[in-house]
Amino acid sequence: MRKFILGAAALMMLGACAEKGVNISGNIQGLADTKAVLNVLESGTPTPIDTVEVKGGKFKFHVDSLDAQLLIVMFEGQQAPVVFFGSEGTINVSGSKDSIDKAEIKGTELTDLFVKFNKEIPGLERQKALQNDFVQAQMTQDAAKMESLRAEAMEISQGQEKYFSEFMEANTGNAIGALLCMSFSASYDVEKLKEKITAFETSLGDHVYVGELKKILDMKEKEAAAIAALEVGNAAPDFTLKTAEGTDVALSSFKGKVVLVDFWASWCRPCREENPNVVKAYSKFKSKGFDVLSVSTDRNEEEWLKAVKEDKLTWTQVRDDSGAASILYMIRAIPSTFLLDKEGVIVARDLRGEELMNKLAELLK
Repeated sequence: MRKFILGAAALMMLGACAEKGVNISGNIQGLADTKAVLNVLESGTPTPIDTVEVKGGKFKFHVDSLDAQLLIVMFEGQQAPVVFFGSEGTINVSGSKDSIDKAEIKGTELTDLFVKFNKEIPGLERQKALQNDFVQAQMTQDAAKMESLRAEAMEISQGQEKYFSEFMEANTGNAIGALLCMSFSASYDVEKLKEKITAFETSLGDHVYVGELKKILDMKEKEAAAIAALEVGNAAPDFTLKTAEGTDVALSSFKGKVVLVDFWASWCRPCREENPNVVKAYSKFKSKGFDVLSVSTDRNEEEWLKAVKEDKLTWTQVRDDSGAASILYMIRAIPSTFLLDKEGVIVARDLRGEELMNKLAELLK
C-alpha cells in the first residue's frame, strides 16, 4: 500500500512539473541559423505572437495560454511556412529545408485531426496535374480538351467543397469546425450564419473563432441594412462631397428637384458612353425641375476634370476621393445611378438611355 501511495505521489509530482500551455518543438534539417516567428490568424491575416532563435535547425515555442487555433511558423529567409492546428499540449514539427511546407506534424488530438483532414481532401493530386494538362491543351489550341479539363476541375472542386462542408458539420464541437465555418461564411446568409455561430458558441464558448464569426456576422448585418436602405421607396442616404473649387455639396440640398445621382469615372468606358444620354436628359428636363449630381470615383483630379470638359457635363460635379460615398451607396461597379424624387426618395436605379427619359417624363409631367 505504501509503495502505491508513493507511486501515485510521484506521478502527481511529474504532472505538476509538466509544462502546461502550447509547446512546439521543431527540427528542420538543413535550415541555417535564423529566427522562427509564430503567428496566429487575426481577421484572416497572420499576426506574430512570438519569435525564437533557430539553432542547428531546431527551435522551441511555448505559449502559456492560447485558444486551439491555426498556427503558422515562418522562418526568416524562407518563403514556405509550416501551417498546423495547435492546442494545449506538445506538438512536434520535423522536416527539411527544401520542403518546409511539407513538414511532418504530430501532437495533440486536434493537431492530428487537422493533419488527417488535409491528407484526405479529395482530388488534390489530380488537381495539380490538371493545371499542367490545361497548359498543354492551350499550347496546342485543343478547345475540346480544355473544355473537358474545365469540367473535370469543376467536378473536383465541387467534391472538395462537399468534403469541407461535411467535415465542418461533423466537427461543430471543436475549433477546426469553426475555422472551416469562417471559410464558408461568405456563402451564408445572415440567418444561416447565426445558426452556425449558436452551434459553435454552445461548444466553444468565447473562443477566438467564435469572436471572428461574430465579427463576420456584424459586417453581414451592416451590409444587409445598407442594401435595404438603398432599395426603391427608401429615402436616399445623405452625403456631402466637394466640388473641384472646394465647395461642399450635400445631396440633401437637391430636395425639391428630381435628381439623378450618377457614380462614374473618367476611365470607365461604359460611363463615358452613357454620358451623352445623361446630357440629353438634362437638356430636355432641367427646366421642369430635373438635376444631376455626378459623383466621380476618380483618384486623379486632372483626368476627372478633363473628362467633365470633354463630355460637356454642365451640372454639379463632385469627387468621392475618399470613397466614403461609394461605400455608403454600396458601389461595386460603375456606372451606378439612383433617381430620386423631389422628396429625396429613391424611385429607380440604374436607368439608361430611353428608360431614363421615359421615367423622367412620367415624374415631371
